[in-house]
Amino acid sequence: MLERCDLSKLYKNISHQLPAKAQIANDFGLSIHSDLASWLEAIAYLRNIVAHHSRLWSRNMVKRPSEPLNPQHTWLSRQLADIEAKRPFYIITAMLYLCDAVDSNNSLRKDICHLLKKFRHLPIQRMGFFDGWQQEPIWQLSKERSSWLCRCCRTVVYSLS
Repeated sequence: MLERCDLSKLYKNISHQLPAKAQIANDFGLSIHSDLASWLEAIAYLRNIVAHHSRLWSRNMVKRPSEPLNPQHTWLSRQLADIEAKRPFYIITAMLYLCDAVDSNNSLRKDICHLLKKFRHLPIQRMGFFDGWQQEPIWQLSKERSSWLCRCCRTVVYSLS
């Protein structure tokens, strides 16, 4: 069992010349192996911030995912403004992209939407969530994912809107 930060280090240490490194990135829907390396590193960085109980709002992320070149799966429909790309939203979206590549029925999208709905008073704009982020294709709940049973309160939850 590997931690996310261990996965980042393991992938980073695979030789760039090995075709397997490019194949792994391709399996995740990314064209360039350096994109996957930067994404995994940014996710590990975000995990460390959260694990050590630091704040996420108004934080400029030192490690950020690179902008993917020709993503093979659903991604953001627009390029983020510089300040938006520096905030946690971008890393969270990259994490969602990778989770969707592994399992399109993962619960990350639902869990994040439920968490944000539960804590509506939080200033999510300070974390880089822009107006209309829920309408971005990657954040859209498909028909089979439009509702789910919340694990913590056992109620049926619908989309964030």
